[in-house]
Order: sequence, then C-alpha cells, then structure tokens
Amino acid sequence: MKKFLSLVVLTLLCITTLFALDFNQVDSDYVKSQNIQGIHDTLQEMLKQAKTAEEKSEVLWRLSRICIDLGDKLPKSDTDGKFAIFEKGQEYADQSMKEKDNPMAYLWRSANVGRWGQTKGPMNSLKKVNPMKDDLKVVVNKYNMVDSSEAWYTIAILFNSVPGVFGGDKNAAISYARISTETIPIDVYYGGTYKALAKMLYDRNWSTSKRASEFAKMQKKWNSEKENYDKYRYYEGHSGSEGIPIWSTTQLKNMSDRQEALFILKFAKKMYETRQFHTETDNKNYKDILELIKNWS
Repeated sequence: MKKFLSLVVLTLLCITTLFALDFNQVDSDYVKSQNIQGIHDTLQEMLKQAKTAEEKSEVLWRLSRICIDLGDKLPKSDTDGKFAIFEKGQEYADQSMKEKDNPMAYLWRSANVGRWGQTKGPMNSLKKVNPMKDDLKVVVNKYNMVDSSEAWYTIAILFNSVPGVFGGDKNAAISYARISTETIPIDVYYGGTYKALAKMLYDRNWSTSKRASEFAKMQKKWNSEKENYDKYRYYEGHSGSEGIPIWSTTQLKNMSDRQEALFILKFAKKMYETRQFHTETDNKNYKDILELIKNWS
C-alpha cells in the first residue's frame, strides 16, 4: 500500500511539473522583440492556464511589461490609445501583487505610470511622481534588486525629467543612469540607456576639475547612506574621481562630461555592431547614436 501511495504521489508531482507554466520561450521572444502582440496573446492564454497564485502573478507582471511595448508602438497622435494601454499595464501589476507580492510588479507598474506621464506631459503628471518613487523604493530597498537595469533606468528618467522643486535631481539622474548601464543584461542591447546617460552628461557639461572635486563629495555621501535608493543617487562617486568606467581606460577625473559622453556613445556603437540580432528599437537607437557621435565629435 505504501509503495502504491508513493507511486501516486510521484505521478502527481510529475503531472504538476508537466503542466507548470514555462516562461522561457515567452521571455526569449520578448528579449528579441519578436511579435509583441503575439507575446501578449500567449500570455493571455497562459493566464487562463495558471493554477497557482504564483503562476498568475508571474503571468500578470509580464502582461504589465508588454503593455509598455504595445503602448510605445502606437503613433504619438494616439494619446487615448496609449493612456488606455498604460493604465491596463498598471492594472495587471496591481493584480500581480494581489496574487503574490513581487518586485517585478512594482517595477512595471512604475514604468507604466511613467509612460502615462510622458504621454500626458510632465506638468500634468507631477502627482504621479511620489507613487512612482514609492514603487521603485520597494524594488531596490525592500527586495534589494540593485542589478535591475530597468529599475535604475526608470529612476534615472524620473529624476531627470521632474523639475527640482518637485524632487528632480539631474546629478542623481546621472548616477542612476550609470548603474543602469552597468547592469544591462548580456543578452540585450539597451542603446537608449547609453544614449540617455550620454545626453545627461553632455547637458551637465562639467569640466575635468569640476568632476574631480564633485566626485570626492559624492563618494562621502555614497559611503554614509544606508538605503539603496538614497545610496545609489551618489553612485557616480562610489569609486571617487579615480574610477575607470567600462567604456574607457581613462580615469573619471581625466575627462570632462562631454568627453565621457562621446566615449559612451562609441562604446554603445561597438556593442550594437557585435550583436547577432537587432530589434527595431535597437536600430533606431543605433541611428540616433551615430548622429550624436557625428554632431559631438
């Protein structure tokens, strides 16, 4: 009898494993941006198949993520369509959290809120700033996700686009953008992330001497802060002025902001040219990067 019961349990475990949702293919297709609408439809089918709260949560935050891409594909003139998709993305994230609290739901809810705000216009979406910050704090503080390029990029864009009187901070944005570039997964090309950091540096336009003195101040802040969200706003100075970024062999103190901005773009250009496949977004960012290199050289 014991052997029979053991066999039944083993069989049930095998059946559960057999029908457990496998996200490998859908995640691979997402990285390659292959048929975004098809990925959305597949996720909808997976949601119907999901049995456990964890599985439902995993499907729902991916649906929230795909809403970003679906909204971005709509023409700029279709603001109503964009609003609807980004709001749906927020709903998926909310539902994901209800099934099981997880950092990805907070991340993509914040990203959808951010896209909604970009569509609405900065002055009309300032009330969304604090909810976004709260979500991102959960990601990097509560869940200690300091290796999420997407999270840091979202924070960087938020701090760069919001006026200082409402909590924006151009220098903090650069720090967050730096860690975002350094945590880009090896299987993707985030040309827009490199481009964003380069533009922020070009606009700030610090000299080599200014950078040396300011990085020293930032290093002290970096060493004193405890929470990740606050600590990483000084990431630019984490190694002082003698640090060497991944896109150059030159120490930070020996190049100006605009010199480094050009280094970043050339590095991004090389990264694009060594990849075996490119998405439409990759190609667009590459074209923009080439134009900026031409203009800044």
